[in-house]
Amino acid sequence: MEIKDLPIGDEAFKAAVLETGLTNPEDVIEIRARKQKIKSVDGLECFPNLKLLDLTRNQLTEIDVSQNLLLEELYLGSNELEELDVSHNKALRHLEIFVNDIESLNLEGLTQLENVYASKNDLVELNLSGNPLIDEIQLSHNEELNLLMLPENHVPFIVKAENTQLDEDVKAFLTENLASHNLKI
Repeated sequence: MEIKDLPIGDEAFKAAVLETGLTNPEDVIEIRARKQKIKSVDGLECFPNLKLLDLTRNQLTEIDVSQNLLLEELYLGSNELEELDVSHNKALRHLEIFVNDIESLNLEGLTQLENVYASKNDLVELNLSGNPLIDEIQLSHNEELNLLMLPENHVPFIVKAENTQLDEDVKAFLTENLASHNLKI
C-alpha cells in the first residue's frame, strides 16, 4: 500500500508524511513535522523503519511509538502529552519531551539512550540507572522532581536540573563530579 492510501486521519500528519516525497511506507526513515497543528498520529505504525520522528510544537495529547522499533531520535517537545511509553524503542538515543505534562517516564532497558530533554514537565522522579550511555540530562522546571538515579560508574557530561527538589545527596554527587559549567542545579 502506498503512503497516499494509508489510513491516516489527521490531514496535517498525512501532509507531513507525503512531504517526504516517498511512496512506500517502508522507505520512510524520517518524519519532520514541527509546528503543523498535528493532533493525531494514528497510522504511525505503518512506518516500521522510522529512525527519526520530530513532532515538536504540535497539539498531541497521545502517541503510540510501540511499533517503531528502529526509532533512534524522538522529538515531542511542546505538545500536550501526559504520558509516553518508549519501552519498545530499544534503539532510542535521543529523547526530547520538554514542555509537556508527563508525570512518569520509564526509560528502563534503553541502553543506547544518550540524551534526555524533559524540562518543564511534571516528573517526580527519573531513573536513569539502566542507561549507561546517558550523557546529557535536562530536567529543569520539574518542580516536584526529587529523585534522580544515575547509572553506576558513569557520570553524565551535562546536567541541568534547576527549579527541582533534588535531594542533597544527588546535588552533592553532581557538584563533585561535573564541571561547574556543565551543571545547573
